[in-house]
Amino acid sequence: MWVASHSVGGEKQRHLSRGPPTPLLRALLYLLRDRTGRLRFEKAEAHGADVMNNLANKLANEGRARSRPLDISSLTVPDGWVDDAPVLCHQPLDYLTKLVVRAQVGAPAKTLKFEAFSNRWMVTLGHMFGVVLDPGNYIKAVWSLTIPEGMKEVLWKEMNGAQVLGHRYYGRGHERSDMGRFCPCGLEVSLGHILIGCDAYRLQPLMTVLLEALNMLHPGSSFKTLSPDSWGTSPWYPLLALRSLEETAYPIVKGRKEVLKGLKKSRQQREWMIGNYWWALWKWRMKEIHDTSFTFMPANCVASIRDILAMPVPAHMVPLPTDDKGSGSPHDAPPNQASAPLLGDLTKLPPPVSSLLGGVAEAQPASRGKLILRALRSPIATERTHHLSRRDVILRALMDDAYA
Repeated sequence: MWVASHSVGGEKQRHLSRGPPTPLLRALLYLLRDRTGRLRFEKAEAHGADVMNNLANKLANEGRARSRPLDISSLTVPDGWVDDAPVLCHQPLDYLTKLVVRAQVGAPAKTLKFEAFSNRWMVTLGHMFGVVLDPGNYIKAVWSLTIPEGMKEVLWKEMNGAQVLGHRYYGRGHERSDMGRFCPCGLEVSLGHILIGCDAYRLQPLMTVLLEALNMLHPGSSFKTLSPDSWGTSPWYPLLALRSLEETAYPIVKGRKEVLKGLKKSRQQREWMIGNYWWALWKWRMKEIHDTSFTFMPANCVASIRDILAMPVPAHMVPLPTDDKGSGSPHDAPPNQASAPLLGDLTKLPPPVSSLLGGVAEAQPASRGKLILRALRSPIATERTHHLSRRDVILRALMDDAYA
């Protein structure tokens, strides 16, 4: 499936859609159910002698070569033919809980507080990278970025319009500094204005240091996600969706897969560098606003920026290594270190619970939950735990240090 093209160097490039295929699957189901005859599915060898399979390949190639892609969201079916309601039977409890919350609690991106930001963010990235992303999937991503915690709070406040700058600045105590409202260049102070600089604060020397550090990770690459100086007046917008932008907007060229692997490998380090760079600019400008004895001069901060960008990613932000199959869990124990028991010390649990769950400690981690549920469903469990609710029994059993 292809979506709208965007121009790169005067030549149109296309990218794969990351949107859900629900409209396409719904249309296919409608076509299947509209048939009155018998339908049989057979596996055909790719690029073989099967006539219908070759015809399907031909049509796919013709569609890919078209200059105007198909928008699958435009596919519609008559009412009553396809039931696309969520399937509730045999679903885990966490999935059912998400459905209930989603139906009753509005997403932050849909509230009035985030509406202005959501619209600007979507339009800006669409114009800059030629993609259309749903802001609701990326607003919460600010808390999982590999950037300083203080910068996360700054970005969150900027999203919901709570940043105390410009016309919202009210000073401290009896002092009211105009530096928080108007920049020495004469423009109103904003987060974007601080991060990109102006005539009064020429950040080009500092930005050059950042670009040099990023270029060391990907020498010779000119993709826009590697050039924060081209991110416009709201330079932090692309940071929320680096992965999606790189996987969808990167040109379809030879060696694309290897390039994306390299970008994925360095993404966390790039986030850390860019976040630290912005966090330093923010702290210097805020210090100048609230400390009259301090003057921020970007040309004198080049050495400081080099030291800041050389800082390694904190250990608590580095994901644990995974095995060859890509599996891994943050709860996996380090090598040569025994895992903590899932239930802690069973002897410290109340007598009814410890007697029922006596065999759980010796069980494998994958089966402990089943043994707990089996014990709770048994008649003995019902009799001996009548003074405790099932919720209390489960909590007392699963919390390692609840009764330590």
